[in-house]
Amino acid sequence: MSSETWMSEARQVAAQCWCDPETSDRIMDIVLAESMARRVAAWMDTAAQFAQDVDFYRGLLDQCAASLGPEVFVSDDGSIQDSPLRLKIPALVEQLARKATT
Repeated sequence: MSSETWMSEARQVAAQCWCDPETSDRIMDIVLAESMARRVAAWMDTAAQFAQDVDFYRGLLDQCAASLGPEVFVSDDGSIQDSPLRLKIPALVEQLARKATT
């Protein structure tokens, strides 16, 4: 993706700034609004890329968790979850590493 992907939405966000109570009495400055939109679009692109990265690495953790056995799906209260409890992955990997060296 690129910032250009987000420009339509970013322009809407920038334009809405002139609808806020504290700025609604001002005439919109189109050049300023476009400049604001470019910056907002860049942040939107950064956020979208971050979300994609999170999903990618979460998927890798879930793939690893599938090899750790059923314990990775068991909550502290004993209930079984549909997805792995990612918080448990480091401890379970550490246990496996200890077993492998003994």
